[in-house]
Amino acid sequence: MNRNSTDAELQDLLRSDDKKALETIYVKYKNEFLNYAKKYGLDTYNATDIYQDAIIAMHHNFVSSQLVITSSSIKTYLFGIGKFKILKKLKEEQKFLNVEAKEEDTYTETRIEELEPSEQSITLSKNLDKMSESCRKVLELFYYRNLTVEEIVQLTDYKDGNTVRSHKSRCLKRLKSLFKIK
Repeated sequence: MNRNSTDAELQDLLRSDDKKALETIYVKYKNEFLNYAKKYGLDTYNATDIYQDAIIAMHHNFVSSQLVITSSSIKTYLFGIGKFKILKKLKEEQKFLNVEAKEEDTYTETRIEELEPSEQSITLSKNLDKMSESCRKVLELFYYRNLTVEEIVQLTDYKDGNTVRSHKSRCLKRLKSLFKIK
């Protein structure tokens, strides 16, 4: 296994469940991913754990789904999975707060109960269901997963950033009109 193998060659090896190719990718991008995860405030332990989960998910997608990446690189695909897992972990951690007890000088960890969905969020959900799959996907990637336009281009079949921006704009306009129809 040559360390300088092309993405296409690595993809072929991953689809055939080549463990050396998986090891090459793991070693090649690990430090870069750990540095990437630092910007989200993760410690090395959690970042490594997420990286390993992302590697496993990527490997599973190549072996079981015979994944072929045409619009981005293995690195971009792997980091996309990793970013999604980072954001999911951060979202889960936000459900816990350290609350200072006023009577005592101690800190206790308290779980925030999930709030009942508001009427507006229910309406939003119903209106999103009325939209096309491509609109829902673009809006989710941009607003929910907080991906940049360039990251969306790499993860999807859009040809460039302008296409993504114009599609997102049309989708938002459509969503706003659905709120007005109500």
